Amino acid sequence: MNSVITLTSDYGSGSPYTAAIIGAALSYIPQARVVEISHQLPAFDVVQGAFLLRSVYKNFPAGSIHLMCIDSAISLHKQLLIVEVDGHYFMGADNGMFSLLFDQLPGKVYRILENQYASNELFPEKNVFIPVLAKFLQQGDLRGLAEPSEIKTIKMESQPVTTENGIRGIVMLVDGYGNAITNIHRSLFEQIGSNRAFKVFYRNKQYIDHISQQFHAAGVGDDILLYNENGFLMVAIYKGRGAQLLGIKPSTRVVVEFENEEGN
Repeated sequence: MNSVITLTSDYGSGSPYTAAIIGAALSYIPQARVVEISHQLPAFDVVQGAFLLRSVYKNFPAGSIHLMCIDSAISLHKQLLIVEVDGHYFMGADNGMFSLLFDQLPGKVYRILENQYASNELFPEKNVFIPVLAKFLQQGDLRGLAEPSEIKTIKMESQPVTTENGIRGIVMLVDGYGNAITNIHRSLFEQIGSNRAFKVFYRNKQYIDHISQQFHAAGVGDDILLYNENGFLMVAIYKGRGAQLLGIKPSTRVVVEFENEEGN
């Protein structure tokens, strides 16, 4: 197991919480390499947080520990969890995020024991996650730290809805270039579409009827559809801030309509 620790939070830019948790990590685990994935997520938005983390965690080396610092109140969610998937470890509250991070609910789920909680339960990311993580890295297992459990809070907001001739999805995330990334994955699009002609509708009934392989396949300022590197469909404007110009934001509906067998 390595000592790479990633942080995904809604703390905001320049937050003292970010400095505090990084300082605690380096104090408890001097060899730690702390990577800040993002602190710019909307407050308490576990859906966007999960989508962002699932998009990037596989790029980190096996054994990395990913701290999910969003909506972590112990008194509200009852469980603080450690989950192992694909050789990675995830720590966070049982607030629904774990049900959104993976295609299937993970099997290796552990509940942090109450005796590991600090007397002050405000800021569990620093006061619980970091000390438990330090002990975990030191002893190499979860003995005395956590016990087997299960994910109890399930959210389905990030799942697209399918019909015989269509898919209804939403924009999950707008990246730094203004590309609107949806929850419609290429595998689902191809499964439902079966090579049929289609139209992808977004803001104000605008639509695109083809998917490009590269951004430069469109002219400067043109709307374009393509898959990002994780296979999710996104709406963009070549060399333009697509989401801003098109009035698209997270939770905006995106609808795919495929031709039926009669060609309609």
